[in-house]
Amino acid sequence: MDAAGEEGGMTYGEVVDYFNSLQDPPAQERIDCIIPYLISLLPAPFVPAPPDAASADDSEDDHFSFTSSDDDSAAEDARSFPSLPPGDGEEDHISRLADDLLSEIISRLSTKEAARTMALSTRWRRVWAKTSLLVDDAHLRDADNEVSLVRAISRCVDAHPGPVRAARITHVAFYHHEYALRRLVASLADKNVEDLILFNRPWPLNMPLPDDIFRCAYLRRLYLGAWMFPEVAAAAFVNLRELGLFHCIIPDRDFDALLSLCSKLEVLSLAMSYNCPSRLRIKSPSLRAAVEWMSSLDEIVVDGAPCLERLLLHHAIPVAERTPIKIVSAPRLEVLGILDLQLHELQIGGTTIRPGMWMFVKSSAKLPSLKILAVKVCLAIEREIKLLMMLLKCFPHLETLHIKSIPPCASPEIANCADVWESLGSCECLKSHLKTVSIQGFHTERYEVLCLKYLILEGEVLETVAFFCEDKVCFAAKDDEAAEIELMFPKNLVQDRWSFQSAIDLSLDDPFFYAVES
Repeated sequence: MDAAGEEGGMTYGEVVDYFNSLQDPPAQERIDCIIPYLISLLPAPFVPAPPDAASADDSEDDHFSFTSSDDDSAAEDARSFPSLPPGDGEEDHISRLADDLLSEIISRLSTKEAARTMALSTRWRRVWAKTSLLVDDAHLRDADNEVSLVRAISRCVDAHPGPVRAARITHVAFYHHEYALRRLVASLADKNVEDLILFNRPWPLNMPLPDDIFRCAYLRRLYLGAWMFPEVAAAAFVNLRELGLFHCIIPDRDFDALLSLCSKLEVLSLAMSYNCPSRLRIKSPSLRAAVEWMSSLDEIVVDGAPCLERLLLHHAIPVAERTPIKIVSAPRLEVLGILDLQLHELQIGGTTIRPGMWMFVKSSAKLPSLKILAVKVCLAIEREIKLLMMLLKCFPHLETLHIKSIPPCASPEIANCADVWESLGSCECLKSHLKTVSIQGFHTERYEVLCLKYLILEGEVLETVAFFCEDKVCFAAKDDEAAEIELMFPKNLVQDRWSFQSAIDLSLDDPFFYAVES
């Protein structure tokens, strides 16, 4: 099976060849390590898995079994158990609650514990049937037995007569269960699933995702992992608000079509995508946040994104010397980063931002909406210092600057940093808007201290300066210049919070860090 090798596409064989071309480990071992990492990025489950979920036995005297091999429904299994009496001399107060409260209780239980409530009484059985189902394969027993787990998931969905609120399936290698996969996705579509996390445990990488995924018309959140995407249907995901594609194979044409058909989409994330799609083209009337996480892309283009507020990047894997990031139209973009000044090439309004043009920036190359910028930069290299200053000129209303300091390699590019900083002058954001600066990877080297000194002296409205040292010591004065800066630090403490979850959380004002009073 090959992924479409069309425009911008990449065949399955090419993906394998790409991994095998890297240094050890080989492709299969590399993927086996990647999938657990990707799963760790996912939103937290609605109900945590029981501590013994992976190791407990599904024994004969359990109250309920989803892994039974007979053809009876799960509900019939539950009816074989008598109702449980109240304790000696005590009233059953819980069963006296209204149905909607009992339903709320059931919705907060794990998948299997919720189903076991059917054994309590006929009334509990009726309430369970009316409660929207929560399916999480981490809640089901015999997780190490894949056949039993697949059977348990299928029986769980089939047994419930009502809608499915959420399904989270991350422990199955569906390559050996293609029929069960097709049946499961079709059942979830029929039962109006609203929240779906569906991961395949490769090998192989090119496991086809069933076409019935597009019948899940009620989906509001969807995370897919390690699938070959089917050709996009005409009415895909009309209610979807949040979409995550993790290590999926989807040609450019289908990716663009998918994005255009998700008319209510607000959050899009692409994680560990290796050149399929080959580009991230953001054209959406509703999208508010786009996240590229450890992916290999030829380019990122933002064009026709009137609601986009955040463009977030993490550990890009370059295909060429530098990956172009083209911002054509994003009038509400407020948060951008982490820009790697060695790997990314930023274009705004058709103008490529280069250090050689740092004395003047035309208005079409400015983005006045931007409030928060994160950059990865070597502060010992003249080109990157000037490029950083260019960015400050391009974002005249910038309020927060996050710097990830990279130590220099032995290179003739290493500059006399003092002369460079003295030649820069100031700009609008330093004079009127920049209030917060943070530096990560701060080693108190002279070139870093010079950067701090420049920002503090030129930042006329600067309120907070924070820095994170590798050895957890916030500051250590090494010379007179450092001591001068030390006196100017405010008494604020800060904590780093950059993570995938903070990147997709629109409720956070700043996904990179937050400040708390000392």
